Order: sequence, then structure tokens, then C-alpha cells
Amino acid sequence: MAGLPLAQPFALWRHKMNMPQNLTMEKLQGAVLQSISNRAALADRGEISLTQDLADLHASGMLAAVVEGTASGGNVVQGATLLRRIGRASLPVGRIVEGHANALRLIALYGSPAQMRNAADLCAQGTIYGVWGAEGKTPVTVTSRAKNNVVLAGAKQFCSGLGLVTRAVLPVQTDSGPLLVLVNVQDFSRADPSIWQVSGMRATASGRYDVTGVDAEILGQPGDYLREPHFEGGIWRYCALHCGGLEGLADAVRRHILARGQTDDPHQSTRMAHMTIHAQTARLWVNAASQAVESGYEVDAAVTQALLAREAVEQACVAGIALAERSLGTAAFDINSDADRIRRDLAFFMRQANLDGKLSVAARQILASPTAVGEMW
Repeated sequence: MAGLPLAQPFALWRHKMNMPQNLTMEKLQGAVLQSISNRAALADRGEISLTQDLADLHASGMLAAVVEGTASGGNVVQGATLLRRIGRASLPVGRIVEGHANALRLIALYGSPAQMRNAADLCAQGTIYGVWGAEGKTPVTVTSRAKNNVVLAGAKQFCSGLGLVTRAVLPVQTDSGPLLVLVNVQDFSRADPSIWQVSGMRATASGRYDVTGVDAEILGQPGDYLREPHFEGGIWRYCALHCGGLEGLADAVRRHILARGQTDDPHQSTRMAHMTIHAQTARLWVNAASQAVESGYEVDAAVTQALLAREAVEQACVAGIALAERSLGTAAFDINSDADRIRRDLAFFMRQANLDGKLSVAARQILASPTAVGEMW
């Protein structure tokens, strides 16, 4: 499922980039992430796509490492760390990578052996997967079925990675519950990126994708998509990216303070310290949630941990953005600055559906538990 062993793509990437043979894997990862960070502003302005970023992540083995690190039974803290670092380099790239990992997670959980093998082969060739769930004005439906294949009608919207993602997992509503299907989404004539008129996460190349008349392959059984702890619980992967975005914003503030010679300013120093506290708090929540969901915790407890992590990380990010704006002043809104881009991307990325409802679910589970709050995880 994860593609080639890590040593092989790292060696190939080192050779491709003409890098010294004695560079460690960690330094190579740093080089990939720095390249992504260097291109982030160009991608935000629409001058380049994320194609090279994703190609480098694949060729270096980092994309496979994220997939391995976000699977149950693996080193999920390592997976969370990779997502966090990718998010720090570029939240839009992180969004595509998370969708790729999520799609492969669903295939591993609910797919047939043949579907798993096919996905592994395609990933080894550099295929990027996605999960496109949001319905458009014409929700996606099944118009006909023959054994394990269906024909679809309708469209999904807010599809991240149009032109980058070539295979997508789509939940389709049926009378028996949401049914997951695998779709080839290479036909860009079906894509409409014009609806993505937003101030943040612009580089994700999101938009509408029409699947009317498209053949799709059934993945699992109706209702699998909503199975816990992998539905709500999987939100920890987003949280890791948000944490990385907060770290990136804190680094932008630190560079500003150093460039202005404000290291002895007590107000700036205090704001920098508090931003670091918020980033570390978010990181600890993410690591705890990843372990709860992927390491065999009781389902309700794992989901509660993930939902609480989502709320805690959001609070940390909101506070961090406010501190950054206070510290940078008008420079925080300079459209040519890293701080403005990261601030816009992070503020937008955090705004997901029904956050109040998710917190209420966590609260109900806490109140219903006979276990002391400090012993739940």
C-alpha cells in the first residue's frame, strides 16, 4: 500500500538532485520541505501548481512514509510529525497529502485484496489519491449497478487537487447508507475550478467535478465510510496540518522580531513565548489523538480524544493568529509576505463543517463515561 521501500526512493531522489551521498534521510526530508516552502508563495499566486511538490514528496519516499505513518499499528506519532512538517512548509500541499493518505486508509480498511494491490501499484508510479465528499447542487447518485461496478450521476464540490488527483474515493448516498466508490478522475474537462473563489488555501486547485455517466468501482459496504474510530477519529490528520501551519506562522513572527532587532522588547518576547506554548499544546494534542485512534483505544474514547484535539488545536491556532497579527501589525496583512499567506491558509483550513456539533458529541461521551476525566486515555 505504501509503495516502494523508503531507502530506494530516497536514494533515487538524492541522485536526481545531485546531493552528497552522506546526507541523512532527515536532512533529505528537510531539503524536500524547504523546496516546497520556497515555492509556496508562487503556488498561492497561481503562478505554479503543486505538481513539483507532490512529485518530490513521492520521489523522496515521504509520501509513502505518510501513508505508512498514518495507518493503524504503525508509528503514528512519526506520521503525525511528517504531516505537521509538511503543513509547516505548505498547508495546501498538506491538504492534498492528507487526502491521499485518507483515501489509501479507506482502501486498506474496506477494500478487497485486488483493490489494495492495484492501489499499491499505482502509488509506486506516483498516482495521487483523494477523498471528495462534499456534495454539489446535484448530489452524486448511483444510476445503475453491475456486480461490483456502478454508474454515477451528479457532482462533488470542493474537490481538492483538480488536475493533481487522478483517483478519488467518493461517498455516494444510497438507501442503505453512504457507499464508497473508487473513481478515475483524470478527465479534467469534467472539472470546474472557477467556483474556488476564496482567500485561503487557493493553491489546492479545488473546485467542482462532474461524475455523470462515469463508471466507478464499489469499495466496501454501505455505511463503511461512517465507521468509527476512522470517520470522526481521522480528524487528527487535519489537526497535524493545522499544528504545522501554526508553527510556520510562529516562525514568520520570529523572523520578523529578529530582523527588527526586537529581541529585547518584552512585549514581543512574551508574544513569541505564548505562540510557542500554543504550538506545543497543539502538537501534544495531535500526538495523543493519533495514538488514541490508531493504537487500539476503545472506540468512543478514541473519537472523543480526536474531537477534543480538534477543538484544542483550533483554539491554539486562533490564539496564535491573534498574537501574530498583534506582533507583526500591518505587516501581517502584506499580501507578499509569508505571514499573510500562512495566516489566510490556516484561518480558512480550520473552518470545517459542524464544529459545534462535533464538540457536543465529545461532551456527551465524556458525561456518559463512568471513568474519571484524568483516566479516560
